[in-house]
Amino acid sequence: MMPKRMLALLLLLAGLNACAEMQQYRTTVLTPVIDGRSGADIWLESLHEVRDRSPEKQQDALDDWEKAFAGNPDINNRMRLVLLLTLGSEQVRDIRGARRLLDDVDPLPDAVADRELIVILQQMLDEQGQSNRKLSILWKQVTEQNRRIEELEQQLQALTTIEQNIQNRDIPAVIENGQ
Repeated sequence: MMPKRMLALLLLLAGLNACAEMQQYRTTVLTPVIDGRSGADIWLESLHEVRDRSPEKQQDALDDWEKAFAGNPDINNRMRLVLLLTLGSEQVRDIRGARRLLDDVDPLPDAVADRELIVILQQMLDEQGQSNRKLSILWKQVTEQNRRIEELEQQLQALTTIEQNIQNRDIPAVIENGQ
């Protein structure tokens, strides 16, 4: 009976030893696997997939993304929408809407790349807004100058007509020697 006990004890020790080794292996295997993609990578990939589509298809994507954002206003849905509104075709572009969405980002993402992309977009949209305001002022000035040019051309035409009428009148011949 002694050999059976010894054999059982040896098997028990061998089993415990194997479990100890498995425990070490188990802790290394269960560490999370990270694919290295941050929010910015995903947001830009989504934009890339849509950006080459026709304006109509971009509008369809915009409608879908707006619905997704309305149902779940998380940072991923928000930023995909911001990028499309900022960099999509003219048909879907809405700079003010994109800026409003960016203003409401709270809290900022933890990842540095994600925060930097948000800051870059905010700066870009602010500069574009300033440029649009300057263009609007210049457009008003050009419109006013064009209006003034038309007025001056009309006045010039009227003066030219008056001058021609004066020259075409029959001027009595000047009598020489007082006669």
